[in-house]
Amino acid sequence: MARHMRSIALALSAGLVGTGCALVLDPERTDDVFRCEWDDDCPEPADPRFELVCVVSEEHGSTEEFPKVCAPQPYVSCDPDEQDYYSEFRTRFRDAMGVADRYSEKCMDAVSVAGCPPLDGGCAEGLVKNAQSGRCDDADDSTPHAISPVPQVAGQDVLDQYCRSIFCDQAYVCDKEDYLCVPCVLGESLGSGGCGDLYIDGQRSTVYETPEQLSAGCVDGDFHSVEEAARLGPVQ
Repeated sequence: MARHMRSIALALSAGLVGTGCALVLDPERTDDVFRCEWDDDCPEPADPRFELVCVVSEEHGSTEEFPKVCAPQPYVSCDPDEQDYYSEFRTRFRDAMGVADRYSEKCMDAVSVAGCPPLDGGCAEGLVKNAQSGRCDDADDSTPHAISPVPQVAGQDVLDQYCRSIFCDQAYVCDKEDYLCVPCVLGESLGSGGCGDLYIDGQRSTVYETPEQLSAGCVDGDFHSVEEAARLGPVQ
């Protein structure tokens, strides 16, 4: 996650920050990084997907004695109730939640399929046991882990795909603690910032886009609002 945020910082430094801010730059440093004391010292970013917060530079750890810098943090709400009732996001979430048993426990009846634990150590043809999740999955480590739904993660495929479409990256998910889009963290559970795809009856949810679709529909920073960038597949 730290590497991911550093890459975001490098990308944003050239075009994210507006001009005319009253920040004081470190005279001994010429890296164009904005120095600050408080969050309010940071300028408004031109990209509405992020906010700039004042933090101690990563090279100094958490020691408060060192100069602070303005670092980009994702700042997009993934709460469907905050959007218009007929928005694509809220409509798709409503559609998904309205399908009976879509997010009910399936692995008792469909063992060894993608997203479920293997039966007697074996998975369905073409699948292998994922070393990290312990579930049947494809052998491609670059794809999100396959996870079968349970009621506690109802609608998570819609929430996560919303974040992915906004940030053009399948690593983004909706953390329901604060309903914010964040880069996922391996080992955390779905809905709490964890990585993974929901597989309905052994099939990847149709709500998700492929990495190619995400890249093809990627926003260019010239959109009027974050909501306009949302793209979600059908509920099937």
